[in-house]
Amino acid sequence: MGNIGFDINNEFLPSFDRFQNEVNQRLMFLKLFNQENCCDIRFSKEELTECKTSSLFKIFAKKITKNLQFDGYIKTFIKEVDVEKTNTINRFFEKTSLQKRKFSLKNSFEESNVDVALKLIKVFDESNYSIFLDGEKIFKNFVTNKIIRGAADKEVYVNVDSIDIKTNNDFSNTKIFTYWQFLDSNNLKVEEHIKQAVNCIETTEFKQVYLVYPKNEKFNKHIKIECENELSSKEYEIKLIPYSLRSTLR
Repeated sequence: MGNIGFDINNEFLPSFDRFQNEVNQRLMFLKLFNQENCCDIRFSKEELTECKTSSLFKIFAKKITKNLQFDGYIKTFIKEVDVEKTNTINRFFEKTSLQKRKFSLKNSFEESNVDVALKLIKVFDESNYSIFLDGEKIFKNFVTNKIIRGAADKEVYVNVDSIDIKTNNDFSNTKIFTYWQFLDSNNLKVEEHIKQAVNCIETTEFKQVYLVYPKNEKFNKHIKIECENELSSKEYEIKLIPYSLRSTLR
């Protein structure tokens, strides 16, 4: 599953490790959504609890509607109508059947809340009002953030396709490649990834390469890879690393 997300009627979320029920799957999605987006559209701890009773679409819709409400009523104000914003919001309500009556959005001192609602609406794919996150991107960002938080004494460099960790010991310098792929230790199918690691060792200063994948029930221990034919004369270490996403449940 390359992308994870939802539309109005369905959720497309991976089932693995502690994420085999819809509540945990939704929580993981929202935490990863928060990771990828600015503060004003992130979900609060209180909003995250709604994973227990509501679908992801309903959670997003509730946050949008909440930012368009004042004392329980859709906002209407005396100043001139903002046509573009009004149309964007009404189109969302109409296509998702969330609001029967149309409303007129007028300029106000509450503009910041309206802008939050609009930002959330614009995250959706307007053709079917779905939201999908790129699995490769979010997993790499998740791993990167965890490494940076725990590497105060190391230098961390984030590249297009990898994460580099540098120390005072040259052999301890580590190149990390992340993959949004759910491995089975008994049937790995990672030949191309291992070739990438070998090429890295042969052509760069990095002699320690970690290939990192989501931890799951079929892949939960490090696996050391031996490449005697390709790297017989070199000092090196290649490992397949299971990386837990359980912290998204906290």
